[in-house]
Amino acid sequence: MATIRREFVNDAIQRADALTDPYIRNYDVTKRFEFVKQTILDDESLTKNEKWEAIKIITNDYDYIKVKTNEGTKRLCENCALECLATLYC
Repeated sequence: MATIRREFVNDAIQRADALTDPYIRNYDVTKRFEFVKQTILDDESLTKNEKWEAIKIITNDYDYIKVKTNEGTKRLCENCALECLATLYC
């Protein structure tokens, strides 16, 4: 199993967040998440495992923000069949 360079992962997330347009950063959580995710996927300095780890981190943050602010796209939970905001949990 390949080692994950956590400092590179954190740096990539911070770089992608810094590149985000201020309008997107302040008003649309979903667009911000998609932009940061695509920027991380396009980052050539990270390995595939590091990209996966970075996406896992930003998805967790995205879920937290959506639930806290009660904004964003709702999905239908496979377990309880109710609408929920979070992606990783019900």
